[in-house]
Amino acid sequence: EETSTSAYKPVKGTIATEVSLTGGLNNADFNLNEGALKFRYFFKDDMALRLGLGLNSNKLEDIDDTNILNVETETFKSSTTTLKLGIEKHFAGAERLSTYAGADLLIGFRGASYEKTDNTTTMEIDGADTKGNTAGSEFGLGFFTGADYYITKKVFLGVEAGLNFLASSQKDIEITETGSPNENIAGGKSGGFSTNVVGGVRIGFQF
Repeated sequence: EETSTSAYKPVKGTIATEVSLTGGLNNADFNLNEGALKFRYFFKDDMALRLGLGLNSNKLEDIDDTNILNVETETFKSSTTTLKLGIEKHFAGAERLSTYAGADLLIGFRGASYEKTDNTTTMEIDGADTKGNTAGSEFGLGFFTGADYYITKKVFLGVEAGLNFLASSQKDIEITETGSPNENIAGGKSGGFSTNVVGGVRIGFQF
């Protein structure tokens, strides 16, 4: 087999993709949250553009039929969409080890709602789900460093860690209920630093 660096590491024109694993190698699960599905395009041997996409949607329906004359249904909905656009600078590393650093532009959207119905009334909340999830958006910058180790040609395992600065805004919450006036709760804005380890273990391959 070839043992040159190009037999393992990406070169100009390479396209790569990866997903993150949670739970460790012995109890692995795929995670598509927080931009864990990622694509790279190497426009130089040591420079790459990257795109990360995270999608998460949850719906929980709870039905209380202990009183058959007044069945109560609660519906909780929440969702997140995360988009990361970034650039990576790769360093010499070793024959199979590629170390890198770079920056991301971070954009995120959150959705949340709640609905409660029985035989006579309906209550709806737009902007929150009563479980701590709220609707809103995030915008910021992320700085990261990481390493990929090529376990065989074109296939790698990797880790990545970073520091993010995010500005968040929360959507106004609107509450409507049968027989009551509408209620509005104003949203707000916040910002700050957060450290994170992205994905723990990542597995990827080159096209």
